[in-house]
Parts: sequence; C-alpha cells; structure tokens
Amino acid sequence: MHLYINTTSPFVRLVRLAIEEKGLTSKVELEIVDPWGDPAAFLKANPAGRVPVLTTDDDHIIAEAHLILRYLDEIAQPSIFPSEDLARTLSIAAPALGATEAATAIIIGRKSSEAFDTDMVGSKRYRTMADGLARLEKALPRDFADRPDIANFAAVTAVDYIVFRFTDRDWLADLPNLRAWRDRQKGHPSVEATMPYI
Repeated sequence: MHLYINTTSPFVRLVRLAIEEKGLTSKVELEIVDPWGDPAAFLKANPAGRVPVLTTDDDHIIAEAHLILRYLDEIAQPSIFPSEDLARTLSIAAPALGATEAATAIIIGRKSSEAFDTDMVGSKRYRTMADGLARLEKALPRDFADRPDIANFAAVTAVDYIVFRFTDRDWLADLPNLRAWRDRQKGHPSVEATMPYI
C-alpha cells in the first residue's frame, strides 16, 4: 500500500496511528507531499488536494482519514471501533475530532486573512478547540496501553496538534486530568512514531 502524507497533518496522524497499532507499518509506503504545492501525481490521486490518501494493494484510491480508517479496520486487527463500548468511545472521540477540525481551519484560514484568528469564524474555532479539550478533561479516553481505539487516537492527536500549532498559551494549564493522561502516553511506540514535526 501507498500513503500520501505530510508531517504536520493531524488527519494523517490518525491514519498512521492505526497503521502502527495494527502492525501494518512494513506494508505501507509513506510518501511525504506538500498538499499546497499541488504535485500532479498527488492531485491525480485526490483532486481535493488533501492528505492522507491511501492506494490499496489492488490499486483502489481512498481519500479522507475516516474512510481510510474504516478500510484499515476491515483488513487488520485490533479494531479501533470497539463493539463493547462503542457509543462511549465515539462520544469521547467526537469533541477531540471537532477540536482538531477547528485547529486546522484556523491554520488554513490564516493563509487567506491575517485577521482570521480574531474574526467571527476564527473566534468560534478557538472556542471549539478550548471546549473540545475541556470535554476531554471530563471524559478521558483509555490509555493506549489498555487498548488503542478511535478515542485515544483522536485525543492525543488533538492535544498534540493544538500544542504544536498554537504555542501562545498553555492549553493544558487548567486541565490536570488531560495533562496527566497525555503524560501517561509518553513513550508509547505509536504515539512517539507519529508526532507532528516541521
């Protein structure tokens, strides 16, 4: 399989966490691409110009992180959507994914407006990030060591991306439970292997 990635995308990280936890690392070739550079082969694979994009072994092209996660869950265990407490797991993942969406919207919005952070849309996105983290503080996911699932994938991705991209504040200052949860994930192989970087 082949996966287009970049090194900062939180949506790429969600997929890479699944690849790591499912033991598929040796079966997926990673290709770093600049989505804003519009390379021809990448746009041919995904006209939307977004990462991640997976090409399967039988040459099917799957774009969008959640669709790729669905495919990976079909071909390899463990499932990241646990049947025994699926609703609780998804309810924890949802605000984390929302916070991540909001954070990426700000980064992209800044490309079109220097005032994006403080305009109506940017202000709402900041509120969404803070609210998403606050909800995680009250309903923590399982530790990776207990079980990898979409909730801890989404939580670690949201926390790390927001801290990585928005360095003007300590986002976890008033969230001691979430800070302690994130500290417990340090050293976990998939978490360390997928950290965002420039």
